[in-house]
Amino acid sequence: MLNKQKFSVYLISGSLTSDEANDEHVVLFRQLLLTCGYQLTELTAIEQLERTSNQDLIFYDARDAEEKLAEFYRYKGHARWILFNLQHGDLDECEAIIAGVEGIFYKSDSPELLLKGLRRLAKMDVWFKRNSINEALRRLRQQTKKSAAAIAYPRDISKSVSHPRLTKREITIIELVAQGSQNQEIADQLHISVNTVKTHIYSIFRKTHSRNRIELLSWSQQYVSEGQQG
Repeated sequence: MLNKQKFSVYLISGSLTSDEANDEHVVLFRQLLLTCGYQLTELTAIEQLERTSNQDLIFYDARDAEEKLAEFYRYKGHARWILFNLQHGDLDECEAIIAGVEGIFYKSDSPELLLKGLRRLAKMDVWFKRNSINEALRRLRQQTKKSAAAIAYPRDISKSVSHPRLTKREITIIELVAQGSQNQEIADQLHISVNTVKTHIYSIFRKTHSRNRIELLSWSQQYVSEGQQG
């Protein structure tokens, strides 16, 4: 049980209506949140969210979302995102970890496992499978290695090739990502907000068919190589 909740907690699901919740799993998940002592604000859409802080929790029902991380990338505020009501295979957990999601719950999870995860989140912990965390760490190490190589042997994407669908700002951001810059560093260098950086990166992922920064680095290296050969 939570003694004094110092952060806001939002449960967002299209199944939540004034009459009833149609999804039994959402009903169970809501009850378990209350059992843990969370004081909930229940919403039916992400657009209803007010301003949030870094410690706030957003439990987002991603069952019907075509792209499971789309709303996370689009959201302009700051909060700890947890996706629930997922089927196994709906999402690459490593991608979610690297992107900054704080936890994932599956529809097949037992109530006991759900409770354990919800209590861990209340302690500012994350909730993922251990092997997913290990794999994400390996991917991040690969990204760090590639970033170090990019710094040691810099290549100017904008001069080597111009992708017809990417804007000049997006190309600049790809170059900064390749140098290992994080969202805040990119925002500071380009004099834009972190939320604007997130919006650009989501657009870049979509245009380059990349699911995360590692795949974007691979795409950029391949594209630069092709441009230099042409």
